[in-house]
This record gives sequence, structure tokens and C-alpha cells, in this order.
Amino acid sequence: MKKKRFYSIITILALSLCSLFAQKEAIDQANKLYKAGNYEAAAMHYEDIVQKYGVSAELYYNTANAYYKTGEVGRSILNYERALRLAPNYDDAEANLELAQTKIVDNIVQVPPFFVKRWIDNIIKLLSIDQWYVLSVILLIITLSCFLFFVFGNSMIIRKITFYAAFILLAITIVTIIFTSVRHNQLMNHNEAIIMSGTVTIKSSPDKSGTDLFQLHEGTKVSIKSALDQWIEIKVGNGNIGWIEAKDIEKI
Repeated sequence: MKKKRFYSIITILALSLCSLFAQKEAIDQANKLYKAGNYEAAAMHYEDIVQKYGVSAELYYNTANAYYKTGEVGRSILNYERALRLAPNYDDAEANLELAQTKIVDNIVQVPPFFVKRWIDNIIKLLSIDQWYVLSVILLIITLSCFLFFVFGNSMIIRKITFYAAFILLAITIVTIIFTSVRHNQLMNHNEAIIMSGTVTIKSSPDKSGTDLFQLHEGTKVSIKSALDQWIEIKVGNGNIGWIEAKDIEKI
């Protein structure tokens, strides 16, 4: 029994190492193609790596750079946005995204969110979901420690200090847990998308016979409100709402 477990562990480790070496080799090959100026092939290689070995902010960033070089604005913006979903503080991705967005035909004036929401969103994006989780656990442990000092402390001063400290830390811990949940929802709920077709006409209803409302172009970011068959109800940054065929957008 022990031998079987040992062999199983060795097999798993060997497969993991093989996978890591294969991934590194694939990334090196994609990087070589990019440096050689073969951007289209490099983009395809990066996409293949994501499909085979899983996502990462750096892979999305490299993919976006390759697509930008080929002139595919929609796909470059899509991958920059995906990189920033995983790593909100990825400065290079944010800078390149802003550069790519200058290529968008649509000049949509964004309706700014309420300042409190914007302030909270900026705080949440300071840390990744793992970092918020670790912080929540650490604060919870400290809170429980303060509570134990309050219950079992001999000094009245220490008991008072630890009581108020536990109360304040508990409130902060609850906030960090909420932020962890919000970051998790941001990663799991793909309710934003990028227009991938050159020019699309937004309809008043989920049907080709619907009234033409307005047009959007490749690279424009939209929010997804609902879906019906092969149609998606979207909301643009300026507040306009309409229906678009699912084939014309791709979720971030």
C-alpha cells in the first residue's frame, strides 16, 4: 500500500515537472516568434498556452501585445482587460490598454459612477482575491487573540484595550471578508464584454427585424444585462441599452 502511494506521488510529481517544462518551452517559443516580428503566430501560440496550461495575467498581457501588433484592436483590448481582471495593479497592462483604446472608433463619454462606489472599487482593486483572503484570516486570528486576552486577562487596563481592539478589528475583518467576496464575484461573473466585429448595429429587440438604435465598433467595452437565445442585451458606458448578436462580442 505504501509503495503504491509512493509511486503515485512520484508519478504526479513527474507529470507536473513535465507539464512545467512543456509550458516553459511553449512560452519561450511564443516569445521568440514575437521578437522575430511574427506577431500573428505568437498570438496563436499564447492563446494555445492559455488553453492548455491555464490563465495568467502575464500570458494575457503577452497575447494582447501580439494582437496589438497585428492591428487586431478588439482582441488586444480583450486580453489587456483579462490581464487586469487577474491583476488589477498591472501597470504595464493598464498603460497599453489606454494606448489600444485610442484606436477605438467610438468616442463614448462614460457616465462616472457615484464617487463612493468608485472609491470602494479602487480600494478593492488594491489587492488580489488571494491577498484579501490572507488578510482576512490574519485579522480574524488577531481579533480572536484580543478576545481571549479580554476574557482571560488579569489586568483591567489590558482587558479594556483588548475589548475595544477586538471590536474594531472585527469590524475591519468583516469589511475585508466582504471585499474578498466582491473580488471573487468580479472574477467569476463575466458581465463585461468587448465588441469583436468591425461595425455592429445595436437593435431595440433581440431580433434582426428590430429597430436600429445605434452602431458600435471593434474594441468598445460593454456591460451584459441579459441574454436571449443568440442575442445579448448590453449597456454602453454612456447609458445606452440595446441588443446585439452573441457572435459579435466576447466576454472579458
